[in-house]
Amino acid sequence: MWIMIETNDRIAGLAAELFHEHGITTTGVDALSKAAGISKRTLYERFGSKDGLIVAAYEALDLPVFRTLTEAAEAASDTPRGQLEAFFAQTETMIRMPDFRGCPFSNASAELADSDHPAHKVVRRHKERIRRWLLRRARDAGARKPEELTRQLMLVFAGAQAQALVEQSPRAAREARAIAATLLDATIPAR
Repeated sequence: MWIMIETNDRIAGLAAELFHEHGITTTGVDALSKAAGISKRTLYERFGSKDGLIVAAYEALDLPVFRTLTEAAEAASDTPRGQLEAFFAQTETMIRMPDFRGCPFSNASAELADSDHPAHKVVRRHKERIRRWLLRRARDAGARKPEELTRQLMLVFAGAQAQALVEQSPRAAREARAIAATLLDATIPAR
């Protein structure tokens, strides 16, 4: 049984890469099964449908993407405010990567027109995980109106990724970092 789970995780990871690189709708089951080295029948047996594989793919991305952003921020500073600043520094680093194609979760949400698609739940859970991480640090840093600050930081974070993708430039990430610093200065009392 553990071999099947391990194989399913590998297939979901491959699917996530293909979906992010080529798009969900343009990546067919033929390409997915070929990349995974399995038949279409086996793919359907393991995931039920392409929709099942889409959900599994984004579930496989959830924690690794979250940890890429937050673990680096936590390692960079011992203070909540420092971690918030480091989060945006890590966002800039991520955006500067040559293979950056935007947020895979936002891209999936935009591409999946059916609002009832089960992958939307995975996307919302991922974004909520990031929001809670930011909120915890905003509260611990003593921010006035930490919920409002967190909402603003989420908008800056999402906007930086989207604008960097449109511009094909890391400029938006640098600007987002400056905007985040301004928001933090305005809402976290100096100590």
